[in-house]
Amino acid sequence: MANSALFRLLFPNAPLDRRTEGDPPQRPEFGLRSDAMRAVKPGLDSPSLISSYAGSIDRILFCFPNRMIDDPTLVPGYRSVISALRVGTRFIVVHNHSGRTTVEGWFAEAGHPPENLELVPMPDFVQLTDWAEDAYVALTDVSDDSGYLMEPWSFLRSGDALIADAVEEHTDLTASSAPVIFQGGNCLIGDDFWLMGADYFADTLLLLREGRPPVRVPPGMDEQEFARSLYSTYVDAERELVLVGLPRPIALREWVAEHRDGTFLLHSTADGAGTYQPIFHIDMFLTLIGRNDDGAFEVLVGDPRLADERLGSSSPFALAEVYDAIAQSLQQRGLAVSRNPLVHRQTAGRTFPLAELQQLAPESMLPALADLARAGATANTPVELRNWHHITWNNCLVENSEEHGRHVYLPTFGHGENADLAPLDQDMQALWQGRGFEVHPLADFNDFAARQGVVHCIKKYIARGE
Repeated sequence: MANSALFRLLFPNAPLDRRTEGDPPQRPEFGLRSDAMRAVKPGLDSPSLISSYAGSIDRILFCFPNRMIDDPTLVPGYRSVISALRVGTRFIVVHNHSGRTTVEGWFAEAGHPPENLELVPMPDFVQLTDWAEDAYVALTDVSDDSGYLMEPWSFLRSGDALIADAVEEHTDLTASSAPVIFQGGNCLIGDDFWLMGADYFADTLLLLREGRPPVRVPPGMDEQEFARSLYSTYVDAERELVLVGLPRPIALREWVAEHRDGTFLLHSTADGAGTYQPIFHIDMFLTLIGRNDDGAFEVLVGDPRLADERLGSSSPFALAEVYDAIAQSLQQRGLAVSRNPLVHRQTAGRTFPLAELQQLAPESMLPALADLARAGATANTPVELRNWHHITWNNCLVENSEEHGRHVYLPTFGHGENADLAPLDQDMQALWQGRGFEVHPLADFNDFAARQGVVHCIKKYIARGE
């Protein structure tokens, strides 16, 4: 994607705190100083990740920053999740100091008793986001049943990188770190396997090749084998790590020109896309359901073609063939794959004369601008910018519980100017009901989706029951 400053210039109405955004570039010496303050900690005796689907949701973490708790486009979404989760659920809630009263009120009005609420206050100057899923993974050490938030070696959203330590200060969880790269949203945890997007495994290999890596590949050991052993030591000792993605980088131009009916368009096509995966986090297009009656593990894989067929739309940059390849690879591993609609939707940015775009353009944009010129655009020709984001029902909360039954907490999108999505809301409710789940429809999550995340992204499962 374009750098953040350029993106804001081209798409000034785009929402803040998009899940794909990281920190601005730091001075070269910053990385060296940062690494100097860190040390590789020993792995746990027997780390085991918290399931993405199995058992009741007994304990869950949210983060509600000050600048978002009064946002009318976001608050209904937050409150709908809080209200839908059963009374008896225990909550860890990270918040900025001055937002405490507001946040406490949401839980009280939903009927959750104060003793089930663990508040984690952080100074108002700490720039948090609401994407509580990403900065760590939650796991237990099976040897003593202790709980951990395990952080990756590096994480770009620096305010969120403070959450694990703050949670350790106020709860019984321990913060630790691993000499590998991951983000919570790019991991999904099954029964005897866990999935991770291939992008972060590639990042771990790059980390091991750096001049000052946190750990070194032992002589004579295969680099990828060593990387897998690190994930076993620090993240999950027993489950098999399954990488999700293509074997080679996806061929996708960052900028694509279009001349349609006399209008010149410039599409930002790669925002939200990964290198080896169609979306930067797999929780945006995969959903784990559990074992079916035949004993096969069922997984939902998003499908842009299904959405286009239902809506009568066209999504030229949706990478449908990449989703198909991933679905096929999961089937080949023995998983029972079902497909569900996933929408790739465009929004308008600013309009610029071609000459001004040529002055602003990063190198990756120049071929697309040349295409516009070849199509007849001149220096003063207006060029309309378009950006694309994903609207996904895969990003939901799944509770496949022997004690409490089967529940799914499902975002909805068929509201207001997106009312055309209401039939897809209904289709997805029917899909889950057909699998024996009670569906809890949540509020309008369009403004979350425009920021490249949905409901699964704003929480972290901490503990599961039966």
